[in-house]
Amino acid sequence: MVIATRNRPTDAHQVLSAITGYDFGVHEVLFVDDASDSPLRINATCPFPVRILRNETRRGPAASRNLAAQKATGNILAFLDDDARPLPDWFSVLDTALSNNRAAITGRVLPFDSGVVARARQYRYEVRYAQYAANSPVTFFAGGNSAVWTELFLAAGGFPDIVTASDNAFVERLTQSEGQVFFVPDLRVAHRNSKGVGVAFREAWRAGRLAQHSTRAAALTRFAATARIQPWSYDPMPAALNLGLQTANSLATALPSRESQSQ
Repeated sequence: MVIATRNRPTDAHQVLSAITGYDFGVHEVLFVDDASDSPLRINATCPFPVRILRNETRRGPAASRNLAAQKATGNILAFLDDDARPLPDWFSVLDTALSNNRAAITGRVLPFDSGVVARARQYRYEVRYAQYAANSPVTFFAGGNSAVWTELFLAAGGFPDIVTASDNAFVERLTQSEGQVFFVPDLRVAHRNSKGVGVAFREAWRAGRLAQHSTRAAALTRFAATARIQPWSYDPMPAALNLGLQTANSLATALPSRESQSQ
């Protein structure tokens, strides 16, 4: 079990408490403290080993998870966010769903907060989930709710060390290694969806800058598609926020890349 964390000691203890309460034969839990202002300390008695790895400088969740993968001793890497709480059947679902013919599995994220940003993000999740049948191959990987065979994760090179969307980019690496991620809807966690409006816009912009450059026409098409599917009739505030986030993402995607600007 791998959990990257930074400056959230209360969350770290709470997710560990949830894991302990639902323990289904956990091999070990590895926290990676991403240069927290005060080093993480765990004061808890658990039926499994708990190890804390620490980055002395901030490296981000992708590099933190990769570090844990290199130090892990189990044959499965299960990933949770520090602000996620696995539902009671999480371990039994994982044990059944990650079979020998599946490289990795990912599941659903449910909110335990209910503000506008949280609802907007959850709506985007639900639109994504609706595209896939249960147990079908998918092109996304929820870094805070997923599992993969350790050997295959390391062979694929782990998560790309990028600021945004490294978990989804891992799917491409796994595919190149002839592995697939499968969607298991019953693998569910409750998650704090909202980190604030500013963080939401910053992530949307970064994702656009990291994505493949697109034409203005293509960006406009994505904007129009996003506008059409929003819940305007029953939840207009999250709908408007999602449209704003798509605007930021599309603009960032349509701008010339840094490489082309320097030539």
